[in-house]
Formats: sequence, C-alpha cells, structure tokens
Amino acid sequence: MGYSNLYPTNTAESILKCLGKGADGSEIDIQLTADNQLVAFHNATLNENTNFTGKIRDYSWNQLKDVRYTSTAQLNYKLMNLSEFLSSLDGIENYTFTLDIKLNKGAEETTEYIDDFTDALDEIYSAFPIENSVFIESQNEYFLQEMQSKNEQIKLYIYPQKFESGLSIAMNLGLHGISISNDRINTVQVNLAHSMNLFVTVWGVNNRSSNIDAVQKNPDMIQTDAVNHLVRYLKNN
Repeated sequence: MGYSNLYPTNTAESILKCLGKGADGSEIDIQLTADNQLVAFHNATLNENTNFTGKIRDYSWNQLKDVRYTSTAQLNYKLMNLSEFLSSLDGIENYTFTLDIKLNKGAEETTEYIDDFTDALDEIYSAFPIENSVFIESQNEYFLQEMQSKNEQIKLYIYPQKFESGLSIAMNLGLHGISISNDRINTVQVNLAHSMNLFVTVWGVNNRSSNIDAVQKNPDMIQTDAVNHLVRYLKNN
C-alpha cells in the first residue's frame, strides 16, 4: 500500500489491494481520535491530502467519517477505523500487520495521551485473535513500556535511527524486535539481532533492487512499496 499505489495510503482499499497481490500483510500507520478510536493515517495533520484540517486527535471518530482524501479528486476514499477493518477480514489470524504508532497528541499531557492510546490498543487485542499476527512499532520507549505493562503478550518493536541504539533498547526492554530502514542495517547486524532472539523488520524498500538487497540480508519482515516484484522474487528464489 506504498506511495507507488494508486490508492491513498492507509485506506482499506490500498491494504486489501496489497493482500490481493499476495503479500502476507501490511504496515498500517495508526493514530488516536478524541474518543479513543484507532484510525489509520500517516501525516501529523489532515491539512495536506484531505478535506479537513487539524489533527486526528482533534476529532471524534463520528466527525472523522466525513473526511475524504483529496489526492484522488474523482474518487471517494475515506479514513479507515482499525477495529472496523479488522472486523471485515475473514481469517484475520492469517495476515500479518505492523501498526506504526504515530503519536500526535492534543492539548493533554503526553502521559495521559499515551495511557489512552495503549488502552485503545489493548482493547483491540482483547477483541481479536491477533497477538501472534499484529505487531506494534514505535520510536517512543515510554510508549513501548506502557504497552508492555498492559499486555505483555503483544509483540513490540523499537523503531530506531541507528541499529546499535535499537539493539540496546530492544534488549533492555525485552522487546520482540527492531524495525529499521533497510539502508541503516546490514547482514552482519541482522545476524547479530537474530543471535539475540530478536526479529528484524526492514522498511524504506521501494523498488526491485532494494527488494533484492533486503531479501539478501535475511530479515524477518520486509515492508516494500514494490509488492508485485517482491512476491514474485520470493516465490522464485
């Protein structure tokens, strides 16, 4: 569902298209509404590509139902509510999703906001059989610790700028793994993480050559924009 897709990113249409191409799953950017619903959206504000302005946290889910993406003016694409999307999937446990947590709080204290966010996620995991197939990644250590304290079964990933710091944080917090840009990790580092029982996700993979480069490093998951090529390549190699 990357930027090369015809559909706006984080829409149900884009994710279903990705799954239909043969991908195991997708990364989904997740934000929190004013009434603590989880909504798929990437940007810090709604200003650029929608008919609304402000932050996701400024609105209730009922208000956000009127949001439409303006990047595809002739078509009618809406925001995606995570719970509603998961409810619509048959065999949900057969798909792998990574929830990339976007912390764009409102006027409240950060600790209050993160408490609301982790509560909402915990409710999702209670409602669906996804503990082994839906992962969470975040750059924020406090968020990961709070999530851990509420549900230690959820598989959590640190999203670092550098491999070394990510490895240290993952080991110190007892996380499931590291999610890192493909150009910031090499094969030796992937092997090192594996030797410490950490999983590795790479992202920033957006064409055929970077698909092949990522595969050769042997990570556990690859988030790619070039889905068709990666699916074919993995089937044939």
